Amino acid sequence: MRVLIRGGRVVDPASCRDEVADVAIAGDRVVAIGRLGADFEAERVIAAAGLVVAPGLVDLAARL
Repeated sequence: MRVLIRGGRVVDPASCRDEVADVAIAGDRVVAIGRLGADFEAERVIAAAGLVVAPGLVDLAARL
């Protein structure tokens, strides 16, 4: 599944990123962060304005 999280505040301490951006996900991987071109076709778009998006900060797929 291809998902686009649009317009959230992206926080990633590992890369010192703290900005409003889009996050593109394909399958279980983040494939792009920033302004995306029209070539990424998402099956689902999530409006994240006013929300914090933290890609890679917590792996929710890893369960104890």
